[in-house]
Amino acid sequence: MTTGTKWVLAQLVVLVLIAVAVAFLGGDATAPTTIVAILLFVAGQGMAIAAALQMRQYISAHPAPTPGASLLQDGIYRLVRHPMYGGVMLMAGAIAVFDVNPAALLLTAVLAAVFHGKSRYEETLLTSSFLGYADYRKRVTRRFIPWLI
Repeated sequence: MTTGTKWVLAQLVVLVLIAVAVAFLGGDATAPTTIVAILLFVAGQGMAIAAALQMRQYISAHPAPTPGASLLQDGIYRLVRHPMYGGVMLMAGAIAVFDVNPAALLLTAVLAAVFHGKSRYEETLLTSSFLGYADYRKRVTRRFIPWLI
């Protein structure tokens, strides 16, 4: 099993655990948690959709660049290097907040740690695949969420 496949499996396991936590450990949503959750979800969904539209046929859960892909540096990629990961984190956090679910919120933090490790591995592959990646990484300092992380 490759390192990239291990990262994809880790990501899948955490996402399933979040779903289980939401299914069995949820609380009661309130008006404030609902508003925050909607804002987080829409932001996350927007980032993920923007990234997917830019990647088009080269989209993959595996961190290795798809053959024929080019280095994306415009659109959402001018703000963050891994917008799909950031979008998924925001959506998972939104569901945890909406569900008033501390377990799901903790698992969202675990998901962020998995995405951090996966993105570090992915960036080693991108650096060796794309001549301009090192400069892009210096220019675009946020990894996941614009103006935050």
